[in-house]
Amino acid sequence: MSDVFMEQGLSDEEIFSQLDAMTADDIPNDGSAFAFVYDAGKEAKEVARRAFAKCMTGNGLDPTAYPSARRLENDVVAAALSHLRAPEGAVGTATAGGTESVVLSVKAARDYARKTRPEVTAPEMLVPETAHACFHKGAHYLGVKLVPVAVDPNTMRPSVEDMRAKINANTILLVASAPSYAHGVIDPIEEVGALALEHDLLFHVDACIGGWVLPFQRELGIEQPEFDFTVPGVTSISVDLHKYAFAPKGISVLAHRKPELRDAQYFTCAHWTGYSVINTTTLGSKSLASLAAAWAVLRHLGRAGYREIFGRMYEAKKQLVEGVEAIDGLHVVGNPAMGLIAVVADKDLFTLADRMTAKGWHLQPTYKFGSSPTHIHFGIDASNTHRVGALLADLREAAVDLPDPIEAPEPVVQMIEMMAQGAGGDLDAGMMMRELGIVDGKLPAEQAMIHRLLDAASPKAREALLVKFFGELFS
Repeated sequence: MSDVFMEQGLSDEEIFSQLDAMTADDIPNDGSAFAFVYDAGKEAKEVARRAFAKCMTGNGLDPTAYPSARRLENDVVAAALSHLRAPEGAVGTATAGGTESVVLSVKAARDYARKTRPEVTAPEMLVPETAHACFHKGAHYLGVKLVPVAVDPNTMRPSVEDMRAKINANTILLVASAPSYAHGVIDPIEEVGALALEHDLLFHVDACIGGWVLPFQRELGIEQPEFDFTVPGVTSISVDLHKYAFAPKGISVLAHRKPELRDAQYFTCAHWTGYSVINTTTLGSKSLASLAAAWAVLRHLGRAGYREIFGRMYEAKKQLVEGVEAIDGLHVVGNPAMGLIAVVADKDLFTLADRMTAKGWHLQPTYKFGSSPTHIHFGIDASNTHRVGALLADLREAAVDLPDPIEAPEPVVQMIEMMAQGAGGDLDAGMMMRELGIVDGKLPAEQAMIHRLLDAASPKAREALLVKFFGELFS
């Protein structure tokens, strides 16, 4: 009999004691994490928790049975449309997260093209190599060819000329980010918008991570490129509320300039013996809990609350960028518009990452791809602004006497590449995890060798390793 599903239930005390033990190793919200955490503080979390619990039994599948689904979604979407300066007649949908928003933007473009351009049978979308992986996911799921667009290795902004050169009769969608996750750089939205208008193409702006922040930065007088619906040519925008709007996972909004695009996003089915189905997102039944929590947090913080938080975050971003540039051998990639910062090192970056982990910091080592170098990603959040000075002090100390870049063992890299290509037998994930010191899914204290292997491997081999690794974790 399963230890989880027992004959007799446990007491609340026993259940929550076990949950406390399970979550003890999770990333803490104490300001030491510069990745993954989006936390506006105890009061906002308590408001979100109460709203989440209040609405966790609701079902967004049928807003006629649950009118609160319509009321909550209309309120949250209206707030997002106003925030993104959408024109009259613009519409939107609450989704389960940024990935779903992006995948639905691809579906909307594909199905809109099916209706308006039936001659296109092999649709393509032009996506900068710095755009989020969820565009690749949408392409994979929906049968749309993803055509990568080159980026400038210094600015990390996509080349509009490369995008222009790759437009053809099959192109249905242009993509840009505001900003890109890895480097915090806002793509040339106005130029891509002009290109979209010139070729009568749809243009999606992925503002999942920055769409709630950037309008407040503009209000604070911070100079930054325009990105929203005031830019001619932008036809859809995604913005997450479970990131810097500080709602619980998962709630995002996909906004469209015109209703016909949202119509193409929907799925309907009357070809079965049950009730006629309409799904506004990829989900059928969907919880109202995160939507209600987002609604509540927006009302709790208000515009003034967000403005104060983002002003503080921007000052922390400037402090971190200036502090990194003052450390010998460390450099910031590009010119981040907000607190998403990529840092490279002249010496061994992964040794630096291990040293920072030993000092109690939670950072995100990131591997090279295309024009983007191997780097450490830092994310500024409301919870860590007060700790940037301490982070920089430890970073200065950790950067002293770093070794020269250390190469991953070539025979191991070659073995990984062969196995990823299906040659030389299948990969024994369990054996490899044990060799790398990964026990019960927990990474070792020193992870530099793991990172070196993944950094040296090709993207295809990384993907194969990740499949094996996660298969082992969930077995």
